[in-house]
Amino acid sequence: MTPSDDKNKDPLFGNKVAAAVLTTLLIAFGLPIIITTLTNVFGGHHGAEHHDEANPFGLAYIPAEIVLEGGGAAEAAPEIDLGTLLASASADRGERAAGLCKACHTFEAGGDNGIGPNLWGIMGKEVASVPGFGYSGPMSDLGGVWTYQRVDHLLENSQAFLPGTQMAQMVRKDEKRADILAFLQTLADEPYPFPEPAPASEEGAEESAAMEEGDHAEDSGH
Repeated sequence: MTPSDDKNKDPLFGNKVAAAVLTTLLIAFGLPIIITTLTNVFGGHHGAEHHDEANPFGLAYIPAEIVLEGGGAAEAAPEIDLGTLLASASADRGERAAGLCKACHTFEAGGDNGIGPNLWGIMGKEVASVPGFGYSGPMSDLGGVWTYQRVDHLLENSQAFLPGTQMAQMVRKDEKRADILAFLQTLADEPYPFPEPAPASEEGAEESAAMEEGDHAEDSGH
């Protein structure tokens, strides 16, 4: 009996093949997400996990490019001027944006650890140093302190910033991350200072000067 005979005798042969392919794809793409979600729910995590409108139910999310390539994001995002963003950021908006984080973290001084560590004084604090919290290997090995730039990268794409971390969410909007950072600054007796805005480039400064001269000349002509 040949394969063609099987096809002729089984009118559902094509449907069975399609179902097998679909099942394989569902396992390949769905299993990592299920595993990460269960890990976040039943296991400890670290860092600052935050909700975003792109992920409204707070589920663990792994971008397709990470699943397919087994690594970080396909392209590195251009560096933002965090100092300028923070200068106009709102701690009140940031507190609202970080509201869902209360399911995992406490914010007050001396607060208990939950699924995630207490975040009081997190800015400028040594990484993985909250007493009594069990950090994962990648977070424990990171070293250094929590600067605004580091926390911004963690919030933007935790998997790209720290491969292997249990946190798998992203806050995509630069301004929203800046608001959250402004809120985190308030969680301290002595707030950790914001970075200075980046100096204007020579080209940008020349354009601004030319625009000011043009405006001055126009005003003088009236």
